Amino acid sequence: MFSKILVPLDGSSLSEKALDPAVEMASKNDSEIILLEAVQDSLVAVPEARYHVPPKEVYRSAVMSMKYLRNIASRLRMEGIRVRCHVLEGDPCSSILSYAHNEDVDVIVMSTHGRSGLSRMVMGSVASKVATTTHRPVVLVKDFHSASKVHEHAA
Repeated sequence: MFSKILVPLDGSSLSEKALDPAVEMASKNDSEIILLEAVQDSLVAVPEARYHVPPKEVYRSAVMSMKYLRNIASRLRMEGIRVRCHVLEGDPCSSILSYAHNEDVDVIVMSTHGRSGLSRMVMGSVASKVATTTHRPVVLVKDFHSASKVHEHAA
């Protein structure tokens, strides 16, 4: 049914909650899991400051992301799962949507904070934007109690 399963991660334990359902789907369908992380310039919200971010900082962030994804991929391969890893630079939502389209994935599996109402409007949600924008099936894994910590990209 699904041959390519896209799992966007951001280095948090919350995002990794999407791995279990993705692995279950992959095992049942002999599918490939594609792990994706979008790295973004930390000053992207302040365009005037962007000129002061050395390109090597964005590169370093991408390298750390790839190490993170390869570590997860290694664990999944030990379970017999076929896995690929990709790191893209840019806005997470746009990167996920673009990659899903270009790679023609069958389903996107990702976690969400499970926020609703005003909290969701104020905070925004990559998962929500992806789910409402794509025409592909999206499996959202909710976790209401996670106090996740994003991995550090600085070496």
